[in-house]
Amino acid sequence: MKLEKKVYYGNSRYKFSTRLDREDIETFEKGFGISLSESYKQFLERFNGGMILEYDDTFYIDMTDWEPDGPKWSSFYFYDFEELIEKYRGLDLVNWLLEDDFEGTYPIIPICKSPGPDQNIIFMVSNKNLEGESPVFLGVSESGKYTCTKIARDFNTFLGYYIESDGFPAMLPDDIEPSWQAYMEKHQILKIANQKESYSESIARSTSHLILFPKDKWTYCERGNFYMFDGQLELALTDFNKAIELDENEGFFYHCRGDLTLDHGNPRKALIDLDIAVNIEPDNKMFLKRRADAFLKLNKLKKALEDCNMALALDNKYTLALYTRIRVYKALGETKKANADTELLDTIE
Repeated sequence: MKLEKKVYYGNSRYKFSTRLDREDIETFEKGFGISLSESYKQFLERFNGGMILEYDDTFYIDMTDWEPDGPKWSSFYFYDFEELIEKYRGLDLVNWLLEDDFEGTYPIIPICKSPGPDQNIIFMVSNKNLEGESPVFLGVSESGKYTCTKIARDFNTFLGYYIESDGFPAMLPDDIEPSWQAYMEKHQILKIANQKESYSESIARSTSHLILFPKDKWTYCERGNFYMFDGQLELALTDFNKAIELDENEGFFYHCRGDLTLDHGNPRKALIDLDIAVNIEPDNKMFLKRRADAFLKLNKLKKALEDCNMALALDNKYTLALYTRIRVYKALGETKKANADTELLDTIE
């Protein structure tokens, strides 16, 4: 590889990181449910990010990496592994280039940034279920909006442009299918990203995610729910306990543990957790509704009714609370009120 010769034979403008283990890359892929192209994985294995400087490295001796004219700021910079994860999570958080309500596996993988103040994003898409490798795209910011164009048919092609231009490629549109939107539609990127995981796949993804982020309380809670839905109740309880250990002030974690115990264990014990959840977030309709279910199982009908009424005061079309209140009214012998709620449900649904 041309780049290896430049790096390992002492060209001072070629600043690339040390090698990365394939196992780390695969953990990242599994942890986020994505697939990197093989050529990009090989690049990470050899170099794990870096750049070709505009000037000899002595030019930057008194500069920090990201200050204006600093080495990373002024170069086409390939993210190292930790930066790749950070940038990917940042784009995932805001659903960059996708609709705000997108909830699938985020398919856009930032690999590099352009020099200068604009810091335009160079990216690929997840190779999951694709025929061939992902192209490389350039996202250019214009008045807060991004225009995206394909600039290379795969990572190795882009890397070739990069090396041939001594680190500063022209970033011209590819001559075959340059449109990002057309590529997305033709290759059904969103359809692939929205494919539903099995519980075993979700558990495996969460487990890999926890290897990367061992103190991620939300992933413990998420995996706990996957275990619960998959019938692995002891493992679910262990994960809910861990989430609470990491953050004892998060009501949702108590809600999840109480949910598990209510359906598969002791309703009195469940009520303790569900009560804590409501005390932490007294205006959470979901927490109130689930505590009402616990009161109903314990035949504490007046308290169950109070919680249903409070949940419905927060959202008078909250169907789950209406279902529970119908059951409470029937248990109280309030048939007319139960029928009225049933008619209300019919108008909502």
